[in-house]
Amino acid sequence: MKINKILLYGQGNGRDHINHLEMKKCKNLEYISLIKNENALMEKDGNVLRIANIKDAVEYAKKYKPDLIMVSNRGDLSEGAVDIFRKEGFNTFGITKELAKLETSKAYSKDFMKRNNISTPDYFLAKDETEAIKFIEKNWDKTQNGYVLKVEQFSKNSFARTAVPETVGEAISEIHRLFDLTPNAQLIIEEKIKGYELSLHILINNGKYTILPLVQDYKRKYPKDEGPMTAGTVSVAETKAVPDELICRLKKEVIEPTILGFKRENINYNYVLYIGVMITESGKPYILEYNTRTGNPEWLAILGLLDKPFIELIESYYNDISKISNFWRQDYYSIAMYGFSSGYPECERIYFNEKIKNLEKLRQDTEIIGEHIVKKGLDFVPSGGRVFALRRIGKNFEETKTELLDEFYKIKMNGLYFREDIKPINFK
Repeated sequence: MKINKILLYGQGNGRDHINHLEMKKCKNLEYISLIKNENALMEKDGNVLRIANIKDAVEYAKKYKPDLIMVSNRGDLSEGAVDIFRKEGFNTFGITKELAKLETSKAYSKDFMKRNNISTPDYFLAKDETEAIKFIEKNWDKTQNGYVLKVEQFSKNSFARTAVPETVGEAISEIHRLFDLTPNAQLIIEEKIKGYELSLHILINNGKYTILPLVQDYKRKYPKDEGPMTAGTVSVAETKAVPDELICRLKKEVIEPTILGFKRENINYNYVLYIGVMITESGKPYILEYNTRTGNPEWLAILGLLDKPFIELIESYYNDISKISNFWRQDYYSIAMYGFSSGYPECERIYFNEKIKNLEKLRQDTEIIGEHIVKKGLDFVPSGGRVFALRRIGKNFEETKTELLDEFYKIKMNGLYFREDIKPINFK
């Protein structure tokens, strides 16, 4: 496949903005992004059109006639955007509504893993609050590390769908909170696995796959992994030396059993698969969850390591997926860090009026990626919890981190918060 014209369809979040920025760097490519929400920084870059819904997107696509439509967000995928575009005859990079269940239904994905003997933590599906509390009280002392609580019904707010309690009492309090926020949902009570977490992104095409640079994501709000869960504070991607044994185990115990399971169950999965993996002290990988799209901010960090135009990666996915392993800068770090508005994630604010100043004072080689940021008059202001991200790349981690934090300190916004205690991936 040769792509001369591409249409990007999305929400207008950081994932959409970074895809747009990377397409902007490609020569001899015609591109446009259709977004449903305001992103003042993204719209400032040009070639962005705001639309109301998928119907508007289809009508625009009929006139634009792209070689490919790229759909990147969980919401759009799970609502069937790819199905609609394909029905209209468009080549579309994405997965169908049916396949999106691998992410949107934790019980469905857990059952898939169990059926196919894929390593995942043991779990219990509680149908209501009473059943959840009864299970916790009966079983907490039988586990070594306790449990993680995950709402079965998907919510955009990580704080509203996940909890990692430290005691029985805290677990019961969190069960009450989660059921109060989502009264009719079921709850996955998953055994907590001790180790370090990795975000594993792979591209799958007709059973063949390629592994993208490994990423470590920081989800807790505060240093030392304390505080509430967020949608992601910062991600570190790298192409430094990754242990061969780790890659081998990820292939044999995570990736290939998953693809074999797809084949056994006639699941025609051809797209990005982002797998949350926990690596124990013994080196054994456990799958925590499947995500049927790229991570945010993980994807922001991964694309910082590209050494070739983004459109060539997409073309190679269709033409020869094996080439993609050679598309990355070697011995580099890429850090993508979000700035939060006051109150996030505990408080869902409606009104924002704090001005964001000094973005123009950042270095030219620092990339600014919009998430929830709008324009009021001449001023940029937040419109949600994660406001914008900054990304820098470099060969020395500490230097790159220091440069990135220096950039954040230039920005003035009342209540601006960002996490500073980040490290390179420690494969131990």
